[in-house]
Amino acid sequence: MNFIPNSDILVAAIPDDVFADLTKASHMGIASKKPLGDEKEASIRQEYQMPIPNIFEDWITQTIDLSFPYHTPEYGIMEMDKKNMKIVQMWVNVMEKGDQHFPHQHRHSFYSFSCYISCTNDDAPFYFIKDNRGQKVNIDKGSEGHALIFPSTLIHTVYPKTTEDKRISVSGNIVLTPVQIPT
Repeated sequence: MNFIPNSDILVAAIPDDVFADLTKASHMGIASKKPLGDEKEASIRQEYQMPIPNIFEDWITQTIDLSFPYHTPEYGIMEMDKKNMKIVQMWVNVMEKGDQHFPHQHRHSFYSFSCYISCTNDDAPFYFIKDNRGQKVNIDKGSEGHALIFPSTLIHTVYPKTTEDKRISVSGNIVLTPVQIPT
């Protein structure tokens, strides 16, 4: 796990067993073809709802809890840790030549992620925009089995895909749930 220098973007290798479950869930989403329902301006043509694998949710919330400070008392949020994080939505993206994601951010969540199931070399880059500056993240065959994890308010986009083969990625949003006070 490493943060991209001078950014709030974490790159993490997904463990093999977690990646196998995530891949299976992504194929279930593609087969279901149940549309995500995003606004057309921020969506791509093939963006489908998918099940949330428990093993993946456990891994990513633990990774976030160990790596990011934004859900801690340092930032004014008390008594939050991985047990208070929940994936509220996941979807699978199938990008083909010419597809792109326009600049957007994920509202109503705290952290977001994009995981790469199948990529080609020289694939469409991911761009993050902060303080009117862009942070390019190249996506290629070596991106498979990795996750980009970032604060949901970070504006991001995917440039047009120029290669012929399909790229399959999985994205989602994580919220913080309130602490349960015993009665």
